[in-house]
Amino acid sequence: MINTRSIILITAALIVAGITAFLARSLLSAPEAAKTTIVQQVASEIQVLVAADDVPTGHFLKKEDLTWQSWPGDNINENYTQKKSDAAANSQMDPFIGAVAKTPIAAGEPILNGRVVKPGSRGFMAAVLKPGYRAVSIAINSRTGLSGFIFPGDSVDILLTHDVEEDVPGNEGGKTEIQAAETVLTDIRVLAIDTQMTNETNTPSIGKIATFEVLPKQAEKIALMSRMGELSLSLRSLAVEGEDAMGIAKTADSSRNNVTYADEVSKVIAEQNGTGTGSGKKQTVKIVRADKIEDLVFTDPNK
Repeated sequence: MINTRSIILITAALIVAGITAFLARSLLSAPEAAKTTIVQQVASEIQVLVAADDVPTGHFLKKEDLTWQSWPGDNINENYTQKKSDAAANSQMDPFIGAVAKTPIAAGEPILNGRVVKPGSRGFMAAVLKPGYRAVSIAINSRTGLSGFIFPGDSVDILLTHDVEEDVPGNEGGKTEIQAAETVLTDIRVLAIDTQMTNETNTPSIGKIATFEVLPKQAEKIALMSRMGELSLSLRSLAVEGEDAMGIAKTADSSRNNVTYADEVSKVIAEQNGTGTGSGKKQTVKIVRADKIEDLVFTDPNK
């Protein structure tokens, strides 16, 4: 017959065995749990280069258009740009800065090489142009190009300075040449200065050729203007103020529309032409009496 002492010893042995088995199980499962935690932590740290906001077709990518976003580790495409480290983040972005979107890119969508065209690549200029627009270039210098302070992406007005003929008062059929400057095209986007499509440092760089984005009719005008006289660029402000339907800023002096003649600049020419403020505007009237023709010159004091 089993005595009480034996029962106590058997019970104690079972308890010890149970505790030992529980501890052994805990020790065996702990590394697996730790491994799972580490894997989840690494997966959450994977970041992919994406668009910070919606990017339309033809848009020049800037640094603010790009950002790093956490991405599920089981959904990483080999074409995605993965962030290597905080120190390398900017250098990984650099190849995409200045590139142009070939198709619209939604905010949060990964930036892929196939969706953008980088400067110097084949088809880059065609990707920059909006549908229906053309690229056209003109020669510039430090004076006509604002000493290098016009950058790709800026908007400019194109001015033409040329010689025009005016009638000579009191001289039938007489002509004289004077110079005139006029704003022919307004709000034209600059695509490139020489071969530079971007200037991230925004430092003045005097180029010799400026390339613009224009409509076909505007391209024809620029081709003709370049043979008529000298072309100059006028930089437009980013802040749009009150403008008329033509895009010309409204000013107190809107006479002769957007054309300025030499007699408005030079007092000497104005006096010679009779358009000075002191002499008044001269008008010529032709009077015919039988076989006699006489030119009478009148001065309009209100001019």
